[in-house]
Amino acid sequence: MLVLFMSFVVLSGTVRTQATAPIDTLINFGGYRVHCRIHRGTAPMTILMESGGGATLGGWGGLDSVLARRTHATVVAYDRAGFGQSELGPSDLDPVAQVLQVGAALDRLGVPSRRIVVGASYGGLMAIVHANVFADRVAGIVLVDPMSARFVDATGDFVYSTVPHITDPRNDGERATARLVRTFESILNRARAAEPALRQPMVVITSSRSMWGNREREDRAWRTSHEAIAASAPARRLVIAENSGHQIAFDRPDTIIDAVVSLLEQRGR
Repeated sequence: MLVLFMSFVVLSGTVRTQATAPIDTLINFGGYRVHCRIHRGTAPMTILMESGGGATLGGWGGLDSVLARRTHATVVAYDRAGFGQSELGPSDLDPVAQVLQVGAALDRLGVPSRRIVVGASYGGLMAIVHANVFADRVAGIVLVDPMSARFVDATGDFVYSTVPHITDPRNDGERATARLVRTFESILNRARAAEPALRQPMVVITSSRSMWGNREREDRAWRTSHEAIAASAPARRLVIAENSGHQIAFDRPDTIIDAVVSLLEQRGR
């Protein structure tokens, strides 16, 4: 389904240096405040983490800390508006506008302007649009079992039939979920237009287990969409997360870490 809560258990491996304690803060995104967690690094690179549709930065389960230790980059994760500790924001808040607001917030934070964007599930759409809008700043993209326009186009109304349809939201979490569903078409259309034209290096990580409850047609379309994204430009590659379901950061966090590190090494050549 569209709103997927990503739970992450991180295997940190060997850590050679002690990471600086992260900063938890609320940042004004233009009339509402968003909860961010920032690891300040010494390398001239920022890693921006875009979580699943209804997930919070806490859903990364420490992966941001591991990436900070392994790469020495600045790592930024955040609660999307209306989820976790972030304020709801306006009822008509559009996800493309949120991408612009995230970019402006990174500027205000004074983090390195060059960045790698890691997007999981719905966050893959946000990552694609971010890489399009801020093309001169994005050095690489990691898509983690991403939702994509290619999948939606291949399966028709299937995705829309799986999302929660909340007609009378009772709290900010439900209001944010209803807004996410209502504005899904906006981010999908922008990502549909942007993804084929992106030229930044990209790693697409796809799960090996069923995503859609063993529905053969949809599971095949899910994998095929990831293969198509990876094959559509020379600087892209596909990674299969063996023995992993959709929660790749729970089952195979090493694939995400290795993907980010490989993009950093590629940039350093």
